[in-house]
Amino acid sequence: MGFFDNMRKPQGKLGNIQLKSMNKEHTPVSLWGLKHLNINPDDVILDVGCGGGININRMAKDAKKVYGIDYSIESVKLSREVNEKLIDNGQVEIHEGNVKDLPFEDNTFDIVTAFETVYFWPDIEKCFGEVKRVLKPGGTFLIGMESNGSDNFIMKFWKHFIDMELYTDKEITSFLQNNDFSEITSYIRDGRKKQEIIKINGKETRVNDDYSKVSFSDKFVDWVTVVAKK
Repeated sequence: MGFFDNMRKPQGKLGNIQLKSMNKEHTPVSLWGLKHLNINPDDVILDVGCGGGININRMAKDAKKVYGIDYSIESVKLSREVNEKLIDNGQVEIHEGNVKDLPFEDNTFDIVTAFETVYFWPDIEKCFGEVKRVLKPGGTFLIGMESNGSDNFIMKFWKHFIDMELYTDKEITSFLQNNDFSEITSYIRDGRKKQEIIKINGKETRVNDDYSKVSFSDKFVDWVTVVAKK
C-alpha cells in the first residue's frame, strides 16, 4: 500500500506516521468545527472514522462517554494509545468497524461526529441513514470537512491522487434531507474574507470570523461544518 492509499485507510508504520500527522494537521479545522457543537455532561457521543483519536480526547472532557470507530486497525490502535487513560477510567471505548454497519443498537447516542472522513464513505446517503439509526430522537449529527467541494487547487490536487469524493455543503444538506434529518445548519469559513457564512433553510448570513489558528494553505480553503438533528 502506497502513501496516498494510506490516506484513505492507514495501515502499518506508514499509516501510524500519517495518523499522528493528521492529529496535528487537522487540529485547526477540527477545533473550528467543535465550536459549533454543544456537549452536555450527560451526552454519549460516537466519533465515526476516528482516525488518530484526538477528537475523542477533546470531546471526552465535556461528555459522559465517547465511543470511537474506524475501519483501519491502525487508527484503532493509535486512538486507544492517545486515549489510554480515558479508556482505563471508562470514559472512552474505541472499536474497529464500518459506518455501513455500525455495531450499536438503535437510539444509542446523543451526538455522532464525523471529522474529515465522509470523503471516503461508500454510498454516503445509506451511511447517513445508519448514523440516524444509532442517534437518539433529537440527537445531533455533526460533519466536519476542510473543503467546500473541489473548487480550489489544493483539494483538486489531493483528489487526483486519492480515491475520495469532495462534497459541497449543498450536497451534504441534500443527503441529510433525503434521510429526514431536520434543523440542518451549514457553517462555512471564508478564510480569504475572514468571515463565517451561516446557512439555515436556504437563508444565508455572514459574521466576522477571527479564528486565527490556520496555516498558510488554510487561508485558501473554505472549511465546512454541517449540523443536523434526528
